[in-house]
Amino acid sequence: MIRLSQHSILLFTFCIICLGKTFAQQTHSFTGKVLDEAEKAVVGASVKVLDGRQHTITDTDGTFSLPLSFGKFTLIISSVGFKTERVEISVNHATSGETFRLQADMKNLGEVTVLGKTDISQVKERVFAVDVLDLKGIAGRNLEINRLLDAMPGIRVRESGGMGSEFNYSIHGLSGKSVRFFVDGIPMEAYGTGYSIQNFPVNSLDHIEVYKGVTPIELSGDALGGSVNLITRKDLGDYLDVSYSIGSFQTHKAELSGKWRQKNGLTFQLSSSYRSSENNYRVWGPTVEVADEFGKPIAGKKYRRFNDDFRAVNVKAEAGITGKPWADALMFGVIGSDMDKGVQTGRTMAFVYGEVRYAEKLLAPSIRYSKKNAKGFSLDIYGVMNRMQAQTTDTSSRKYNWAQTIIGQTPGELNGIRAQKSRYEFRDRNAMLISSGSYVINPHHTIAASFSFNTTRRTGNDPLETAEWAIPFREPQHLNRHAAALSYQAVLLDQRWTNLFFVKNFGYSARTNIYNYNGGAQKELIPYFSESNNWGAGLGSKFQLNQRSLVKLSFESTARMPDGVELMGNGNTILNAPGLRPEKSSNVNAGISQSFRTDTDKWSYELGLFFRDTRDLIWLGEGDLYGTARYENIDKLRSKGGDLSVRYARKNWLEVNAAVTYQDVRNRQRFTASGARNIVYNDKMKNMPSLMANGEIRLKYPSAFGASGDLSFYAGTDYVQGFFLSWPSLGDRSTKKRIPTQFLGNAGVTYSVLQNALSVSLECRNIFDRQVYDNYLLQKPGRFMSLNIRYFLHNQ
Repeated sequence: MIRLSQHSILLFTFCIICLGKTFAQQTHSFTGKVLDEAEKAVVGASVKVLDGRQHTITDTDGTFSLPLSFGKFTLIISSVGFKTERVEISVNHATSGETFRLQADMKNLGEVTVLGKTDISQVKERVFAVDVLDLKGIAGRNLEINRLLDAMPGIRVRESGGMGSEFNYSIHGLSGKSVRFFVDGIPMEAYGTGYSIQNFPVNSLDHIEVYKGVTPIELSGDALGGSVNLITRKDLGDYLDVSYSIGSFQTHKAELSGKWRQKNGLTFQLSSSYRSSENNYRVWGPTVEVADEFGKPIAGKKYRRFNDDFRAVNVKAEAGITGKPWADALMFGVIGSDMDKGVQTGRTMAFVYGEVRYAEKLLAPSIRYSKKNAKGFSLDIYGVMNRMQAQTTDTSSRKYNWAQTIIGQTPGELNGIRAQKSRYEFRDRNAMLISSGSYVINPHHTIAASFSFNTTRRTGNDPLETAEWAIPFREPQHLNRHAAALSYQAVLLDQRWTNLFFVKNFGYSARTNIYNYNGGAQKELIPYFSESNNWGAGLGSKFQLNQRSLVKLSFESTARMPDGVELMGNGNTILNAPGLRPEKSSNVNAGISQSFRTDTDKWSYELGLFFRDTRDLIWLGEGDLYGTARYENIDKLRSKGGDLSVRYARKNWLEVNAAVTYQDVRNRQRFTASGARNIVYNDKMKNMPSLMANGEIRLKYPSAFGASGDLSFYAGTDYVQGFFLSWPSLGDRSTKKRIPTQFLGNAGVTYSVLQNALSVSLECRNIFDRQVYDNYLLQKPGRFMSLNIRYFLHNQ
């Protein structure tokens, strides 16, 4: 188990004491209900305290709760299509359960929309550098989260192939595990590869939050480069959402999600998906070569991938109680995933595997309790334990080329000339506990605390016991991590100026294994123990210049611990790296956003600037001569740049979005470990693009073909400037290994009927069938066509 430092324990104890003392304040949970003129609940109505910070949105039954001190207040209640109401209330021990009624007013629709801010608007107005992707307007399309986020400013998603391939996120120059992923604030790392962000059922989501740099403390963990938080639907009553799509390369995807809630609060939720693809797209070019009868490579020929199939089933089911005075939610859940895939190549397409397989199964029971605004106090607790079993099978004696021809015998396919047969299997036992709480001292001051603990134990075995690369994985390895944080927020100048201050503590301890020489003539297995404890601190500030203009500034000096894959490998092409050091960084983000509107037009822009000083960057190194790689530290980097996004909309028929990102990431290590001058000092970072851009236009035709349905069309483009695999200043640029420039086009059309309950979508990605690389000599799919059908039932 991890040994928490005295500083960590003191910090967490101080957080609990601070939160406990605040209960002594004279506050009251004021509850109410908002109805329309027909006595029906108004769902999603905005309830805001005039000249105060408190703000909430009504639930599915029209109810709301606000933490208020005793005294008199003015509430502003608004919702789209209703007149805005100002109501005087008096809060005391006897106040509870008041009902408010809104009158319909279609003429003032624009005003109501401004006053009644949605959850998305509230997130975008936080002090952090954050973008929000609203999925409601594009729900009928064949959506993939990786491709959606790759189109957002400042983000680069690199994939090594088609469906189910490895992927890597980069936000403003920091990548890999520096970027963390969450679902409703819960880290996704506890759910295994099969239930990763690329396989998550999109139909169950409302929107996606992307934090660039500084991350809120309620997202417990040590995210250093940024965070992606998937927010599931919460504003709906009972619903059922079913979709199915079929596409190129024998690709199939099905999703089923839904929720059912009884009047007594008993709630059931389901989110599930099935994905499969043969991924048999054509590849060609360097290293994709087959020799003729004279031993000369046949130039210009294309070959299909033949051992790259992927299948995954994911199910998340929850049952519990919601909407009670003592709990907003008490849910018991279980997550199950089953994945099987072929391993077609090593770290480049020069290594062709014909029979290597990888399979993974996971089962994870969980429990979550949530209560917000109980006398000003909010609490969220989540616990999960998972059991994951994964196996890499490399038992073939046949060596293949890209023509699927057997060209020789081999004692195994993985690891090149070091190949030895293996059926390595590992079992991960993971437990995670997360808690976060906040207290509204008064409308202008809030404190919050969070704590998370994560332990992973891996055991492995190989019944063949012949592969040398698997020896370090056979003995037990473990990794324990914790993160604690405390924050204070002050809202000043009539809510125009908000400041947030926070402090964090991170720690980890690990045991990994090394198979190497230890002073003797033979290699031996050497246990390797490591641990570290680090502090971080930062601040965020925003100032509302006017109703439509906002400026932000945030700073953080923090660290992140290595995770399980970085330290312990993935059991096939990524080896363990016992000597990894924690990654440290000082980050600065600044931004401004403005919006403008007329009776028919709306447009807005967001400009973000960033600066990062990073030490010991954890980075996946280049592939070796055996088709494998391991994570390594890069001593010192400095990143700076910015991103700009522009949006325009005309009435309800036209939307245009465009974004561009420039990042300058350089090596700032003056001297090597031996004291010699570093020849790549101030060189641009290897294997990383500098310039990225994208754009999309959407056309909507309501009541197309009479009044039977709505028609929409979109067309978009993605651009990534080419970059070098190794340090740009070394070697001859004309012969250096390079990832080429990408310029792709995408388009699609969607037709919806039955008030958008049924939709059919036809889409095409990479229209011009370009040869696409995110990583060196790992080609991605060409032109991809798909047909998607979605049916959505909603009982408000």
